Amino acid sequence: MRRFMRGSWVLGWIGALACLSGGVSRLSAEDTAAAPSASYEAEKAKALANPYPNDFGPTLIDASKYPAEIQATYKTLLTVKCARCHQASRPLNSQFLEPYGTKAEKAAKLVEWKQKNPEIFKDRAVWQPEANIWERYVKRMMAKPGCNIQPAEGRKIWQFLTYDSEQRKTGANAAGWEKQRRQLLADFKAKHPARYNELFETR
Repeated sequence: MRRFMRGSWVLGWIGALACLSGGVSRLSAEDTAAAPSASYEAEKAKALANPYPNDFGPTLIDASKYPAEIQATYKTLLTVKCARCHQASRPLNSQFLEPYGTKAEKAAKLVEWKQKNPEIFKDRAVWQPEANIWERYVKRMMAKPGCNIQPAEGRKIWQFLTYDSEQRKTGANAAGWEKQRRQLLADFKAKHPARYNELFETR
């Protein structure tokens, strides 16, 4: 988590220097207000032009049994700020799976999953388990033009995605997740064969 914060602060400083070198003082209030909106719309247009199977899954989940802080992140950040550039369905229905916890706990869980749930490691289109995959995803999103997610917010989003992916994709929920994900893949392949091939068969 410390590494996430360091990386996020670096991105923040780079963005700040870029703004200063561009002469922010010359921008009007209308320009500064319109710039983020234009960036959001541009990113949303990219998301629509380059769909993923995830996009066609549920846009909402039942997070009522999650810890209060995790619930708050889902309600105020994931479904609000993240949804400015793409639907919440994109991360919620992703194959990404990152263990929740400290670095040591993540490593231990990956070992345990390999021993007790080897199916999780057999098809990366259904499950893609990695120790820091959601951390990288959130950092990449924060680096996009116009993103106003602050480092502390990015850390909370990362924590939500790791917690949620472990809860809904492993253990007693693994079979249900696999069924849902495979149906998304089959429907996507039928509707978008070229894009499916680009994402899953040419890499």
